[in-house]
Amino acid sequence: MTESQSSEALKNFLNNLRAGEVRAGRVISIEDRQALVELDGFPGPGKALGRIPRGDLMRKAIGHPSEAVSIGQQLTFEVIAVDWQQECVWASAAACEDPALRAFLLGLRRGATHEGQVQSVHNFGVFVNLDGEPADQCTGFIRGPELSWRRIDHPADAVTAGQRVVGEIIDVDTRRGQVQLSLKALQEDPLVPFADQAGMVTTGQVTKLIPFGAFVRIADGVEGLVHITQFGDEPIEHPDQVVSEGDEITVRIVEIDLVRRRLTLSATDLPQNGKRSS
Repeated sequence: MTESQSSEALKNFLNNLRAGEVRAGRVISIEDRQALVELDGFPGPGKALGRIPRGDLMRKAIGHPSEAVSIGQQLTFEVIAVDWQQECVWASAAACEDPALRAFLLGLRRGATHEGQVQSVHNFGVFVNLDGEPADQCTGFIRGPELSWRRIDHPADAVTAGQRVVGEIIDVDTRRGQVQLSLKALQEDPLVPFADQAGMVTTGQVTKLIPFGAFVRIADGVEGLVHITQFGDEPIEHPDQVVSEGDEITVRIVEIDLVRRRLTLSATDLPQNGKRSS
């Protein structure tokens, strides 16, 4: 078989691989950041190679690939992607480390709802024990922005340890053994009722000052920006010349963008907002 025919055979083999499928192979080389495996099932000549990054060899953090595998070891792994430029496969052994966990994760679907109990709450998010997950596992995770439509200072403002929650599955990661949930996805978007309210005058509380304007909360979970040019006819250098955080002011709804979830407000020509002395 010529070199061209050999290359064509490898391309045909790789072309039949799909991301997410499980394959097996033998470790033939260990480098600083990855392990190389020879994939089973390739008739040759030559080898079909798989590259497993250090972080995908196992879920436990390791300093060097040799801590996880050895030359000649047979591994089962998930195909991550086919690298056509290098004519190899990128793979994850961590995704197949726990068969019971993998079976649980593959039984979940994005967009479905799932219940669980909050295990712990941290400033970066919330860990949740999902119903049906294998024992001694904690697969659920909720990022801070997915907890509520409301602005919250800390995830503890939305949930507490031990609380039962229902969320929508937004991602299933077999490599990390994690299911990302959203509680917000099952809550009504509080901005929707304002979709046709452009021009409406209402009151709200100033929640945050920034150099080019002020955010004002006009309803629970609904905040809009009053640009620095929208506080009056006279120019100002900073919004703190006219308002302070916590002030109740009157504003007019100028524009509502549901796609970007942006609410534009104005405090111009509203006599209720008297200027403070600078």
